[in-house]
Amino acid sequence: MMALLSGEMRKLLRQPGALFFGFFGIVFLTITFKIGLEAIAVWRMGRMPTGSIDLYLSAAKAMSISGNTLGHLLYAIGIGTVFATEYRYATWRLLVPRHSRLQLYGAKFLVCLVALAASLLVAGLGDMLVNLTRAALEGQGAVVSLAASSASRLVLAFMAALLELAVLAAFVGLITTVFRSMMPAIILAFLLILGSSMVHLYLGSDADALPLPSYGAEFLRSFIVSGDSTAQAGFGAISLLVWLALLFLGGAACFQRQQLTSE
Repeated sequence: MMALLSGEMRKLLRQPGALFFGFFGIVFLTITFKIGLEAIAVWRMGRMPTGSIDLYLSAAKAMSISGNTLGHLLYAIGIGTVFATEYRYATWRLLVPRHSRLQLYGAKFLVCLVALAASLLVAGLGDMLVNLTRAALEGQGAVVSLAASSASRLVLAFMAALLELAVLAAFVGLITTVFRSMMPAIILAFLLILGSSMVHLYLGSDADALPLPSYGAEFLRSFIVSGDSTAQAGFGAISLLVWLALLFLGGAACFQRQQLTSE
């Protein structure tokens, strides 16, 4: 299994465009946007805004990129690239006879999780770096906080964001396997998050009862950052875990029965 994982990781590293734009593009866009907002604030006020900066809590809020619509689109491109490589170059027939199909599918999924986790870590570290730079520019007027309670929130926010993105990876893996192409997966992943937002706008609070992944992730984020309803957070966590299991097993089952002699 380790040989499969290292092989899949090498394939991804040899596609720097897909690696950067698919897994880290939204991170750098978010950091750039935050820097731009800070610059606008300085330009409007004529000085650096002062106040307390909670590094861990701010980084926890940065984990919300996992629910960003543009982020889902870019992540879907990166994940789809991992799952579609063998279909694109017709190399499955070289791998299937030597390894079990579950291991092959699982290796691709785990590589996606590693890349997604790295993306979230870069998002958190980038947010901290921006805040530390801001504090250094403020000078003595800045108060940097490193509360232990906020550190635990950061860990929970990271886990919740990774769980949400794992569901996305399982969904993209399933659709890519079914259609043997990444394009349908990218389109459907984008339409899914966009449709979830439109349903919530139309139904309002009534939509909260729907066990959709985006709603479950939002419940978790609200609980971690703001201390909202524990019951809703539990419902969100369970719904995400169920979706993850169903989508991953569905993709693995489809791949298990797929004809790959000419792929």
